[in-house]
Amino acid sequence: MMEEQPNSLNHLSLQQIPEACWKLLREGATKARSALHTPCLATVGEHGPSVRTVVLRYCDEEQRTLVCHTDIRSAKIHEAKADPRASWLFYDSARKLQLRLAGQLSIHVDDDFADRRWDDTTAMGRACYNTACGSGKHVPRPAKAPGIISNEKEAHSARSQFAVIACRIEFLDWLLLSAKGHRRAQFHWRADKLEASWVTP
Repeated sequence: MMEEQPNSLNHLSLQQIPEACWKLLREGATKARSALHTPCLATVGEHGPSVRTVVLRYCDEEQRTLVCHTDIRSAKIHEAKADPRASWLFYDSARKLQLRLAGQLSIHVDDDFADRRWDDTTAMGRACYNTACGSGKHVPRPAKAPGIISNEKEAHSARSQFAVIACRIEFLDWLLLSAKGHRRAQFHWRADKLEASWVTP
């Protein structure tokens, strides 16, 4: 198992890297102060690559799945439906570690998984979906922060606009920067078989 010190990553073997990465990603999903809590998620949009910062809400190593939440009216949803390919970028400045992951997106709205994620969402988080229109709409002035849900009608409306984006990871690029020499490795899951190799930084 990897140690907690940032420089412990220098000593990982090729076979140890995936386990270490998933451990860091689990921390990113559960600890708001983690450097991996707010990655960038890229999809394919109308004008080409479309990238934005999201909050990593859930991580399942066994299923190789990363999860974020969004409004069902957001561009991310439309883009994921049109082309499910996606890429994630994480960077931990203390560890000097960059993780790039890629996979296929799936959208969850009216299923048990979405219900569980909604149940695990704070009141402040749920308030983000208590809005009359989705993100990216033209408005005459900046909108006020949505209020905390106060009645059943608002709760139903907010829940109906809540969506979960899950990404089944198929590729991992691990890059550790060091004055003693950068270390980079790549991992491909093909039909659940892992292919791993060191690559030049």
